[in-house]
Amino acid sequence: MSVAAAQAQKFYEQVAADRRVFTFLSEGSFLVFPVGGAEVVPFWSSASRLQRVQEFHAKYRAYETDEIPLADFLEKTLPLLETERIHVGANWSGERLTGYDLTVADLRRNLDYWLAKQSG
Repeated sequence: MSVAAAQAQKFYEQVAADRRVFTFLSEGSFLVFPVGGAEVVPFWSSASRLQRVQEFHAKYRAYETDEIPLADFLEKTLPLLETERIHVGANWSGERLTGYDLTVADLRRNLDYWLAKQSG
């Protein structure tokens, strides 16, 4: 399993268990990254993952962190991103902050699987 695949799996597993996601904000707005012709907003499954990004990448220390309850993420954040055709990054890590970026539909489908698995 690749590092990106392992990080994505951990994202779904931890989000399903803890019912929240985390991201960076700049002046109240999501950070948007250009990736392969698409725009991507990364999210992480724990506050400690954001802290590691800030420790490793000094420029991210300037951004505030935001915790989003899972219900808000599913009902508000994802529909907004989908309308704007923005993809979602899952637990990006490493020197170049890499990992999976997915369409909202793919992320939702994968997260639904983990939520069902968690409750089953």
